[in-house]
Amino acid sequence: MGVESQGPGFAPLPRVYLTRHKHPEDHMRTIQSRRTALTLLVAVLVAAPLAAQVSFTPTIGAYLPTGNLADVVVGGDELAELQQDVGLALGANLGIGLSSRFAIQVAGSYVPSQLSGTVTGTGTFTQSDANLFFGNANVTFFVIKPTSPVWLALNGGGSMVSRSGAAYEGVSGTTDYGGLVGATLGFRLGSALSFNVSATDYIYGAQFEKDGYTTNETTQNDILLGLGLGIPFGGKKPPAATQAMAN
Repeated sequence: MGVESQGPGFAPLPRVYLTRHKHPEDHMRTIQSRRTALTLLVAVLVAAPLAAQVSFTPTIGAYLPTGNLADVVVGGDELAELQQDVGLALGANLGIGLSSRFAIQVAGSYVPSQLSGTVTGTGTFTQSDANLFFGNANVTFFVIKPTSPVWLALNGGGSMVSRSGAAYEGVSGTTDYGGLVGATLGFRLGSALSFNVSATDYIYGAQFEKDGYTTNETTQNDILLGLGLGIPFGGKKPPAATQAMAN
């Protein structure tokens, strides 16, 4: 593996401080201005949690891969096809409602799974302990506001997929970054709780290397289906968007 050379460093520019003598009246005005600014800052910090409430959503669902994870090809001959099996997805989301239409959230899901595939001239095989972790940060837009009995949201953002377990020992390229798109259908349960049904498509490129063999890069569309229960907290009356955080 080559090493990139670094260019010459640049020393930081020195700071220059300008001072002037102040009259007593100027000094008092400066103190008063600082007090006012500090008061406003404290007010903003106190009001922010009230205006943008937080919600927590535990989720359970299913992981559905839509294509081969890897194709091993040597000299134009395909030696093996590798697939990640369907699995149970357990996760949680942490969201912040910004308004009745927008929210931001981070989410994670763990999938215990296994690998299966076909080797040319040998047949099929299965290898257990091939687990996945899905993480994302996204922006959610509510097409139908969650103040309605039934609401609809669309979301998109960045994602990370990491693979672990005995099946991936000695393999490089087990962490990938990409994007995601998703949709959530929600049903209000009283004044605060919300039951959510969601579908999220993790889109990324996967390529692996082991023992000198490198797989062809493949575009993955991994689907996570989830059921979630939105639980708002942090204030007496959270914004509508905090009732609807689901992966």
